[in-house]
Amino acid sequence: MEKNKYVGKIDDLAQVDVSDFIPNAEKRIVFGPGQYWDSHVMRCFKLNPGSVAPPNMHPWEHQALCVGGKGKFVIDKIEYDIEQGYYMHVPSNIGHTFWNTSETEPLIIICIVPKEGDRNPLYC
Repeated sequence: MEKNKYVGKIDDLAQVDVSDFIPNAEKRIVFGPGQYWDSHVMRCFKLNPGSVAPPNMHPWEHQALCVGGKGKFVIDKIEYDIEQGYYMHVPSNIGHTFWNTSETEPLIIICIVPKEGDRNPLYC
């Protein structure tokens, strides 16, 4: 079957290893340099039950959308409940984290960063 240039399924994209940052999670690059968007990266994170992104901060801002599941999002020491349909804006240099609160369903987040932000923020 010929690869479609314009439409695809996120789950068919290659997984990127994030085990050193978010254990029990998956990451896939939807758009980024060499894949339709040279200045930014759109990533899809799937956090399985019990998965937690460690608190971090970095010099780039990013935007995120929760497209599935339920979880918590903490930014600037304020905790929010999130679920499908919620958006999150993270200004640069503000501490934040998120995690899956479900025992059965994944938390799925689409996150956009500038291309220099597509790295493990724990090493910034």
